[in-house]
Amino acid sequence: MSIAPTIAPAFPRLSAPIVLAHGLFGFTQVGLGRLRIASYFRDIPEIVARSGNRVLTTRVPSIAGIDTCARRLAEQIDRAFPDEPVHLIGHSSGGLDARKLLADPAWRKRVLTLTTIGTPHLGTWMADFAKLRVGRIYNLLDSIGIDPRGCLDVTRQAARRFHRRHPQPRGVRCYSIAGDAGADATSWPMRKPRSALFELEGPNDGLVSVESALAFGQPLDAWSHDHLQQLNWLVPDTSGSSPLALYHTLLTTLAEDDRAALVLRVSPALAARHTGALDAGCEENPASCAEAGEEPGAIDRSGGGAIEEQNLVDSQVGTPEKA
Repeated sequence: MSIAPTIAPAFPRLSAPIVLAHGLFGFTQVGLGRLRIASYFRDIPEIVARSGNRVLTTRVPSIAGIDTCARRLAEQIDRAFPDEPVHLIGHSSGGLDARKLLADPAWRKRVLTLTTIGTPHLGTWMADFAKLRVGRIYNLLDSIGIDPRGCLDVTRQAARRFHRRHPQPRGVRCYSIAGDAGADATSWPMRKPRSALFELEGPNDGLVSVESALAFGQPLDAWSHDHLQQLNWLVPDTSGSSPLALYHTLLTTLAEDDRAALVLRVSPALAARHTGALDAGCEENPASCAEAGEEPGAIDRSGGGAIEEQNLVDSQVGTPEKA
């Protein structure tokens, strides 16, 4: 299978920062020192940031439970963008972590939109199967201090219980995207899982069924990509639409909510800072800067860029974190 080259469309520039949350066994990057070998959201944060967006790629424990990961997610957003409204995009179980964050009224006021991609809102049979086959390993990991709860949180019983307890909050625009990859376009690691899951749950992306992925929020058009291709990995050059083009479409949708949500849900001063001043620059729009409590030129501190949550061993090989 040949791999499609990375083509970078010009992305819409959102006023509020974009936060990317990974799923189980996720990571920000794998490399040695400053040498980057791979990143979870392959090329996506950097390309989105080129259009002036502020992008945070978060890093949470790789197989920990939803409660733990939601706390880590909150801490990292607060460090990067204290008191600012944000757009959340969660892939796989990262969407569940973001949903848990919205259980806090304070975060419901800050989150402008939540988009989940390939998220098992109703769980997945694949997690049930893993529990049956390697459940003893989960017990062993727990006994040595490694939290494996995330692997259990996406079983069908646990995920449906979470789904009932965490309905969509009022006032937060929530979207969901499912992957529905055709057999011929599915990447080689996902082919057998996709076939097995199709017999049990119908159309799926290799790990999560379409039904499960669309059970929360407003469904958007399905992506014809499997669970890995949704991250811009192993995309065949015969694919009808590249993942980057689909992320572009998603950000276009979010841009429609961006300015209106800022005006309605945060102070007018902050909205002015993120809209008029962002578009025109403080030198050209000093009134907006004055209203927002900024000196001319201060808006430059909020320029676009991709940010990765850094820990002591963040850039070393073999330090995956929960996506």
